[in-house]
Amino acid sequence: MNHWDEKFNSEDYVYGKEANEFVKNTFQSKTTNKEKVLLLAEGEGRNAIYLAQLGYDITTYDMSNVGINKQDKLAEDVGVNIDAKYGDITQPNLAPQSSFDYSINIFGHVPKEGKQGMFNNLVQSLVKHGHSYFEFYSTEQLEYGTGGPKDESMLYDTEEIKTYLRDLPVKIHQLEKHEFYRNEGIKHTGIGSIIQGHIEKI
Repeated sequence: MNHWDEKFNSEDYVYGKEANEFVKNTFQSKTTNKEKVLLLAEGEGRNAIYLAQLGYDITTYDMSNVGINKQDKLAEDVGVNIDAKYGDITQPNLAPQSSFDYSINIFGHVPKEGKQGMFNNLVQSLVKHGHSYFEFYSTEQLEYGTGGPKDESMLYDTEEIKTYLRDLPVKIHQLEKHEFYRNEGIKHTGIGSIIQGHIEKI
């Protein structure tokens, strides 16, 4: 059982069942076009289920089989379908390339050596003019102690993210650090230092 299996191995949903606020603010209306969404490091499924309820065609990847099972259970409980897969989001060619209208990573922090690979997957999976959204804790989050990794190398700053995007075919629409309140289960609760991004594949 790996670290994430251990974290998710309870009846409770440790990050809650409600979608992340950034996701809810970005995707507010139902779709009838069955646009395809890829979610990386989706954990227990809260964002996937929310988007599936809006009518999106959902594929997720995560490294926890326990989390994937909880995704499937939550989808069944609310009556939607998702395609939840096991996979390392930092590895090359994780998902089918040029196949998704949107890609998303919400607090899917990875080791520093895997960050470039993760951003590659976010972008390469998109169709041309597809959009990617992400929300991470910044390096300043260690001062807040309200969630996220304790290892600073797994956190981000905006200039660092720009280096990962530099050689990718993207237009940056948003890349900003904010102080936000998050109430997401028992792991993300309180004011934190958060980076939000919106990029487009060009």
